[in-house]
Amino acid sequence: MQFIMNNTLSNRANREGSMTLTWNQAGQDVRCHLSSDRLIYYRLLTEVISKIRSSLDLETILKTTVVQLLEVLNTDRVAVFQFNSDLAWHGEVICEDVKSPWKPASSIQVYDHCFGEQFAAEYLKGRISAIPDIYTPQISDCHREILAQFQVRANLVTPLIKGNELWGLLCIHECGKSRNWTATEIEFVSQISQQLGVAIQQADLLEKTKKQAQELRQTLEQLQSTQAQIIQNEKMVSLGNLVAGVAHEINNPVSFIHGNLSYIQEYAKDLLELLNDYQQTYPDPEAELQESLEDKDVEFIQEDLQKILTSMKSGTERIKGIVTSLRNFSRMDEAQMKSVDIHEGIDSTLVILNHRLEGKENRPEILIIKDYGDLPLIDCYPAQLNQVFMYLLSNAIDALDEKIGNDRYIKIKTEIEGANVRISIADNGNGIPESIRSQVFDPFFTTKPPGKGTGLGLSICYTIVVEKHQGRLWCDSSPGEGTRFTIELQPELSNDPD
Repeated sequence: MQFIMNNTLSNRANREGSMTLTWNQAGQDVRCHLSSDRLIYYRLLTEVISKIRSSLDLETILKTTVVQLLEVLNTDRVAVFQFNSDLAWHGEVICEDVKSPWKPASSIQVYDHCFGEQFAAEYLKGRISAIPDIYTPQISDCHREILAQFQVRANLVTPLIKGNELWGLLCIHECGKSRNWTATEIEFVSQISQQLGVAIQQADLLEKTKKQAQELRQTLEQLQSTQAQIIQNEKMVSLGNLVAGVAHEINNPVSFIHGNLSYIQEYAKDLLELLNDYQQTYPDPEAELQESLEDKDVEFIQEDLQKILTSMKSGTERIKGIVTSLRNFSRMDEAQMKSVDIHEGIDSTLVILNHRLEGKENRPEILIIKDYGDLPLIDCYPAQLNQVFMYLLSNAIDALDEKIGNDRYIKIKTEIEGANVRISIADNGNGIPESIRSQVFDPFFTTKPPGKGTGLGLSICYTIVVEKHQGRLWCDSSPGEGTRFTIELQPELSNDPD
């Protein structure tokens, strides 16, 4: 913003330095000259900061700030200049409030090669430029020309710093006449700039979080769509590969979100503490300010904001837990035989199927009853065995979807039976007629309507349990009494069947 970047004379640095006050200089000057004006500005500062904090939308924050500053400082133009991301120190005014008849400066690209060479580093350190009149020998011709085309006669410029980055400049323009900026005004604008810097960083983090959340939603939608297609076609063999890949894709955006929430909580806490400090320092604000504080319900915001952020963090932690369950389910890094906890595989599968267990308009919630025994680790192919649990549990849910009545449950029992481990998954659905019970493990046999299944699911389960794990799989069922599938495995496999 070249019309605001007006201090580029390297050969006249000493004279220009007399017109440029740092924050510390301004602060020392104010402390030495306490006045009623200073108290008024502090009250106004509290009001402006409160309005900045009332929104997390950057456009709203910037517009509120320039409007308030134009009124408070009784000047001709207040503008927010943002640098481009090309590090050439070019940019444009993205928000302003200007009095008539002065022309707007918004959306006009400004190029000034002198700024980056001379002042970028200084502004990043907190430089404040207060120029009472551009028509003085201390101002370089190139800067005077840039400022003059925007009708600037006097200006006050403070940096807008986002983290460790010089994001832009806050510019106060007096267009009709020269103006000697007071130390109190400089301190006031500097404080606003600092708060804007924090707000800009928060808004940037929020925007990134929203973008990452959108990416996460899209990933989850893709997962749901792909999962529905695979379950419909009962391609259980490929499910492990899918889940492992999706878990990885979900983990990346949710990790960004989870990490950024901690920063947002920290910044929110700092802002709330700052507000409390001002309220304690000025417990009896003017009636207008008190009315504004009550209207914004600051106490409720202080209490509710942390709750909202905590709930968001809890939500991301739950998603990370689901990702862990997805990884445990797929176990693609355990293609060879491993000794594993069977209960962990069952629980991971239940997490994945949780959305199908929840109540719907046409049926109540399906209750899961766990009766876990004290089992040893089992030698198995974890990903394949998890596919068996997935299909048997999905099959039980399908059966309960067709049941009439409100009592729906799936009971999962694990126990030691002789030298073997036994896992049973039972539902209280409509059951399977005896006439077709012996066919349930046959390839391509299904009782589901066309398009709902291929009849390969139980056949694949049988192959995994009996042929791959040298175990047993059978079905017990009676019409009206539900169905129970039982898996029996050896804790230790003597050899690899392959």
